[in-house]
Amino acid sequence: MSASVTSRASQFELMLVGDTPDNAFTNLIDLLADAMHWCDATGQDFHIAFAQACRHYVHELNDEQLDERRLP
Repeated sequence: MSASVTSRASQFELMLVGDTPDNAFTNLIDLLADAMHWCDATGQDFHIAFAQACRHYVHELNDEQLDERRLP
């Protein structure tokens, strides 16, 4: 993994762990649910944002990875 991808994952983990007693996976679920509520409140489409995030993720994997996860 490149330094930039590793750094982004590390930064996100720090945000998930934070100062809460919950574990990181529970915090991830809460974060996603909160994002859905925010989208509802502001008129944004969570599913479109999530689909775009998925495309970004795949693009970043293709740019950064040289292993079996690289798409043809």
